[in-house]
Amino acid sequence: MRQLLLPLALLFTLPAAAQTPAPTPEILRAEIALGALWRPVEAPLTAQSIRQACTGAEEEIAALDAAVPLELDVESAARVRGLRGLHIIPLGGAPGAAYFFPPLGMDWFTSGLGSFSVISESDGFIGVRDANGREIALQLGRAGAHAMMRLRAPDGQILSLASCQPIAPIEGSRPSSG
Repeated sequence: MRQLLLPLALLFTLPAAAQTPAPTPEILRAEIALGALWRPVEAPLTAQSIRQACTGAEEEIAALDAAVPLELDVESAARVRGLRGLHIIPLGGAPGAAYFFPPLGMDWFTSGLGSFSVISESDGFIGVRDANGREIALQLGRAGAHAMMRLRAPDGQILSLASCQPIAPIEGSRPSSG
């Protein structure tokens, strides 16, 4: 999927990434922390509930790989969804840019190329803008030794997601701004 996404990133418009002169250390750290398959964890958060949430993560990544169309554009990317998890694939050559492929149940989160920024690194607060321009707040943290994310849905519900499989940033040039 990485070989396919990088050349096709040039088809998307991402003004925020085009205006960013250079990556800050905070953005680089956020890029590494965000790049993963994040799956929902049922309460209570325990080592067992996190392991359960992550069962089948490799297969889900393979399924998403298979679902990405050969010609990826704004419209086709919007139709790609994770099965259970939120796939975040940062673009290493475009600080603050990433592909977001949310699961089927997050129909309010538009799949495709979006952006992220660090609001408060010490508190783990990240601002995300999805492919449709919706602002989404999330917080990164840990449950024991496991990376976790809290995400606020538009209805106010807080979703807890575990980082189940890391996804390294795609290296390459910035997406086109025009």
